[in-house]
Formats: sequence, C-alpha cells, structure tokens
Amino acid sequence: MATQYDIVHIDCAESTQDEARLRLDATGTSVLVVADEQTAGRGRQGRDWAQPDRGMFASYAFVSGWDLSDRTLIPLVAAVAIREAVQELLDIELGLRWPNDLMIEGGKIGGLLVEASGDTVIVGCGINLLWKNPIEGAAALLTEDPGASVAVRLAETWVDVLIGHLGRGSGGWPRAEYESASVTLDHYVIWGDGLGRAVGIANDGALVVERDGEQIELRAGEVHTRVRR
Repeated sequence: MATQYDIVHIDCAESTQDEARLRLDATGTSVLVVADEQTAGRGRQGRDWAQPDRGMFASYAFVSGWDLSDRTLIPLVAAVAIREAVQELLDIELGLRWPNDLMIEGGKIGGLLVEASGDTVIVGCGINLLWKNPIEGAAALLTEDPGASVAVRLAETWVDVLIGHLGRGSGGWPRAEYESASVTLDHYVIWGDGLGRAVGIANDGALVVERDGEQIELRAGEVHTRVRR
C-alpha cells in the first residue's frame, strides 16, 4: 500500500466519507479529508449524527492491499491508531469499546466508520474535541477550544500511524494493544438474547465471550453489545 497521500482541509462537508471517496475516484491517489464542520455525517449502521462544538471530522480513502477476509480488522487497527495519535499529541489515554467506539471516563468521545467498495476503503474518524453540553452518553476530550489546526494535526498523525500498522499486514495487526486498551473485556455484554463475559479478541477481530463455560465469537456485523458492569 502506498504511503503517500493528499491532504485536503475544508471548512464544511456534508460527509467526509463521501468527499474522500469522490476525491480518490477522481485522482487515484490516497487522500485524507478533514472538515471543520460536517452537516450530514453518519455513524455505524446508519445511526444519527450529533455535532459537537469542535470536532475532528476526518476520512482517509485508499486502495487496500489486504485480502477481503482480513478487512474486518481495519476498524480495530484504526482505533488503535487514533488512540496512539491522541496520546502523542494531547497526552490523553483513550479506552476502546468494541468494536469501534472511543471512550474516556465512561463517556463516548468518538468513533470510527469503515466503508468499502471493491478494493477501495474509506476509514472515517470523528472525535469530540470540545462539547460544552454533550448529548447523553457523550463526552469531549478538552475543556477549551483548541482551534481547527489541532484537528488537522491529529488527523494527519492518525493516518500516519494507521499506514504504519496497515503496512505490517493483517498478521501483524496490533491485537495486544487493542486488548490492553479495551473497556469491554472482563465485562458482561448483551447481544440479541445472549449474555456473556467478554474475555478476548479473536485473530479476525471478533469479540470472544464466555457463556456457560463455552466460548462464542461475536462479530460487529451481526450483534449489538452493551457493557453490563
């Protein structure tokens, strides 16, 4: 996978995912799109989008060299990458809630969305940098407005780290780092009509839960999980 990419910073986008896809299709070059404001963003599985006072809204579009069967790992790899970027730039440690939520002190400060078509992959990341009156369950990284430049720097650092991880191949994905940062493991999770304790992350990124002495692998595309403390 190429390590060179274009960087586009715009004031406002309906969706950085769509903007990144269009630019990659037009130029054939990997691209990072960062917007100061996003008016029609979308969450995973079509969830509604809520806008903080200041956020990082970024999408990275590229042509993946990974096998299709391995791309289920990309959301987890991207989560580790943004955690490392936040630690590097802001000295703040994030927790990771499987499969792609970014957490701090029990509140969700962001998340990731991965969309693919053929070999084209668009990885989106949204982070609440400042949110004076967040919606229920949400939180923000900072208590003062850092300005737009911080979002761009954070997005660039995230993509640089992500490229490094992806370049190691699916066999070298940072599973141990994900597990050590997980706020899901060692808690009970509920899916469908099931209840079990999360005990690990499988090689393909599935959540391993234990129920009645049996281990079951849950996948993001087929389950909804809730941490039960």
